[in-house]
Amino acid sequence: MRSEEELIGALRTAGEHAPDDAGGLLAGVALRRRRRTRRRLRVLAAAAAVVVLSVGIRGVVLTGGGEGDVATTPTATPPTETQRPRSGPVGQVWPRAVFTVPTENASGDTRLPLTGVSATQILLLSLPAQKSPLLEMYDSTTGQTRVLAELPSSQKHMGPIVAADGANIVWSVGGRSSAEIWTIPLTGGEPTAVTGLSGERADLEALSVNGGQVIWSERSGDVWRAPLTGGGAPERIPFGNGLHLLRWPWAGDVPGGPDTSDRSQTEIVDLTLDTRVPITVPDGVKGLRCGPHWCSGRDAKGVFVQRISGGEVHRGLDGFGHPKALSMAPILNRFVVLKNGVYDAETGVTATIPARASWLSIGTSAEPSTVVYWEGRSGTYEVLNLAAVPSAQ
Repeated sequence: MRSEEELIGALRTAGEHAPDDAGGLLAGVALRRRRRTRRRLRVLAAAAAVVVLSVGIRGVVLTGGGEGDVATTPTATPPTETQRPRSGPVGQVWPRAVFTVPTENASGDTRLPLTGVSATQILLLSLPAQKSPLLEMYDSTTGQTRVLAELPSSQKHMGPIVAADGANIVWSVGGRSSAEIWTIPLTGGEPTAVTGLSGERADLEALSVNGGQVIWSERSGDVWRAPLTGGGAPERIPFGNGLHLLRWPWAGDVPGGPDTSDRSQTEIVDLTLDTRVPITVPDGVKGLRCGPHWCSGRDAKGVFVQRISGGEVHRGLDGFGHPKALSMAPILNRFVVLKNGVYDAETGVTATIPARASWLSIGTSAEPSTVVYWEGRSGTYEVLNLAAVPSAQ
């Protein structure tokens, strides 16, 4: 007889044959310059990029329940190529998903968007000059921000890498020799230490939270978990040996990105049931990265999107990257960030950012972030929360 966890996983997998309505959360910071960028914003975004790249964790935040349509076994159906059919300004394409956030709080402290928690809420990191960073929640319906927690004083000079689900927030701080994982409820409160890691176990690359546990993977491969309550020893997930966490419960044989590696992903794995589905990697492709349904990669013709079976290839895309095109799995198994906006593989629509914006960035998160933001009017970011984009019908 199957265990309760296996039955739950089977039900979830079956349910994911339908379009995903819930959405999720992060990717990593990658700054793209088009023209002259204001020095202050350039320094701010560069600092965020240093945090992400030095720790080696993607920018991301997710709910714990899957990436959309479930992976299926590739078929021998010949691929069909389509050019990008239509585009429009992001405010017209997804009006309810775009809003403005001040770059500073009331005390004049700089803010950084992290990831989406729901269709109306995003996490922010506030950076006081002399005190510990603050985790804040911004509500796009009210325009109000509330402080969730002040990071422990020991983390004053460390940039946290954050993930969230519908109930809890987790974050990791540290480096390749030692790391700490902390948590707070989504409603706020005192941070709780989940676990400390040292040596090769501390070199984290991805982090997720789901069902009362925190899940992470190491840069060298292997997926681990520990209870949010703290005190429990980390446990290696049986089906996660040598794998890299994308977003619970999905993992692959290469990191989900963003990174500059040309290595392509060859399988997608459901860690609850050890369901492994091979990915069709066409000849000449570099940096193919996939969720359970869609992949993005690049070849001699440029950036493209395809299904994991190798079919339904979408072209005419202008890749996102600085200084080169980045390898990155589609956000929420659907969205690909371009130089001038975001492409939706489910609808074939590109939502473009304003031409006046001199840069575009992805939220800093431990999972693929759902937040994309760019230079707004004076003292503001314009933010696209992909968790608020309606599901494709």
